[in-house]
Amino acid sequence: MNLKEAFHSRRFKYGALSTAISAIFIVLIIIFNVVASLLTEKFPLTIDLTPNSAFKLSQESVDFIRGLEKPVSITVLTNEKNLESSGDLYTSQIKSVIDQYSQYNSNISTSYVDIVKDPTFVTQYADLNLRYNDVLITCGSKSRKLSLSGMFNIATNQYTGQQSIRSSKAEQMMTSAIMGVTSDSNIKVAFLTGHEEIELDAFEELLTQNNFEVSQLNLTAEEIDPSIDVLFMLAPERDPDLEQLEKLDTFLKNDQQYGKVLFYAANAEQPATPNLNAFLNDWGISVGEGSVIETNATRIFNYNPYFCTVEFTSEDYTDEVNTSITTSMPFGRPLEVLYEAQSGFQTSTLLSYSDTAAVVPVGAAQDWQPSAEDLHSIPALVRSTYVRYDGLTPLESHVFVASAASAFEGALINSKSVSNADYYLQLLNIVTERSDVISIAPKELGGSELGITQFQATLISSILIYILPLAIVVAGLVVWIRRRHK
Repeated sequence: MNLKEAFHSRRFKYGALSTAISAIFIVLIIIFNVVASLLTEKFPLTIDLTPNSAFKLSQESVDFIRGLEKPVSITVLTNEKNLESSGDLYTSQIKSVIDQYSQYNSNISTSYVDIVKDPTFVTQYADLNLRYNDVLITCGSKSRKLSLSGMFNIATNQYTGQQSIRSSKAEQMMTSAIMGVTSDSNIKVAFLTGHEEIELDAFEELLTQNNFEVSQLNLTAEEIDPSIDVLFMLAPERDPDLEQLEKLDTFLKNDQQYGKVLFYAANAEQPATPNLNAFLNDWGISVGEGSVIETNATRIFNYNPYFCTVEFTSEDYTDEVNTSITTSMPFGRPLEVLYEAQSGFQTSTLLSYSDTAAVVPVGAAQDWQPSAEDLHSIPALVRSTYVRYDGLTPLESHVFVASAASAFEGALINSKSVSNADYYLQLLNIVTERSDVISIAPKELGGSELGITQFQATLISSILIYILPLAIVVAGLVVWIRRRHK
């Protein structure tokens, strides 16, 4: 067959047609992938098949983002390709979350800047001390810095000290930061210093992530800024003098406009603070001596009777809190409500230890055991409110007293086994009348915590280690004996 006949043969015609169809199909596939890739960069077209939609923004975030009218810039200070190719599941989840914000609102732009290749970028924000793997969120003159590594909740094994990633809080931090830079006003919180107070970095970080403007204030050397909304005094080792307590009183009165909050937390190992105790007595709250213990094993953690759980005595501040998850107030001092109402003051117990709790007296012997008469419910968190009426308008300031500053430590604030973080955030949101609040739970990509007490853990261990194996042995013996006698 010559060349001309070959070109006109049936085999060539069908082969050419097949090749053309294949080529067109391949081109269409390429075009489809290019278009799909461009669309997914601009619109949320991916499908999240994880049980808790870990790679997808929650509806609360989406609704907030779509309503934004201010321009927001998100700049991730890392190499985007390196981030994509990390192979780590949580890193992939964080990148997926960050990239989605610009897909729901054209006012939000997302970019990646490798500051190793472009180190001059950070000089524009010298006050923020930007580093590699930081995330910069700006809106106008406001800016917020986040860290990619800070978007993980880290769990530490109490026996080995080994750390592992427990969950991702990328969406929680990103949405909160965007709210912070776009909000016209922030609630100001100051942690008092100057009397050897306990420093609780995890709790301060929690407040910062939820758009509270957090600072520290030395009560011995500084005046209290009247624009501050909430003061925290956490287990001072030295007693404030009368002049310093007068500052607190002036702050709470706020030139007769009130509207302020003082949150005090005690510590079982504190030395005597008679001046501070007298100040709190005026508000109807007494901080007693000794340490609270729990005699019911179902209400403690880590086999430690001082590591107690507490009950929700009041429904106040619990609307957005899962009250089926316990709250913990470990190593606390006993509180007492001195009166319910008096001269404009109103007191209320919000959290309390159970009726199987007791107080270990100061200086008690190591083998001290409570009697039946020692067991009773003890207030763990008390609120006192002073109300003044301007016509029909109530003007209120609040003093909250917690029996233990340890309730705000990182181990509890970052734990999903207890509701400490959710409860205290909800309390602050309500008492400061915040309306622009979104609550977003951390996203787990692995197994979740059981959230069980020490008694439950012991019971489950006993069943798995002793009862179940024994039942299997007994069943095996029964089967063997029955078969032997057949």
